[in-house]
Amino acid sequence: MKKRFFPILFLFLMLFSTTTYAASTRAATVTPNISFHGTTANCSVFIVADKPTDDIDAVIKLWQGGQCIKTWEKSSTSYLVFSGEASVTKGRTYELTVDVSISGKELPRFSVEGTCS
Repeated sequence: MKKRFFPILFLFLMLFSTTTYAASTRAATVTPNISFHGTTANCSVFIVADKPTDDIDAVIKLWQGGQCIKTWEKSSTSYLVFSGEASVTKGRTYELTVDVSISGKELPRFSVEGTCS
């Protein structure tokens, strides 16, 4: 009987023990990008929401200094892929900003800078 006690106890513990895993929260992914070809700024943004049913609203702006030179407003569900162009001046630095709202919840501003050379 002693020889069977520990294996049975081990089996009992394995069957009735439970491990609790915390639910992982996915964060939305927002990836802005700016590149230059001559005097054209190529602006792109890729956004993936938390859930496939989430609504995405994005305001994408291209800035030169404190002046907004181009604005795009885009909406989608689940994910958003954006690509746009704007005329720029060589030697100047530009910032692409993205203000995102996912299912009514505003996220912090995302931005990226680049210099047209």
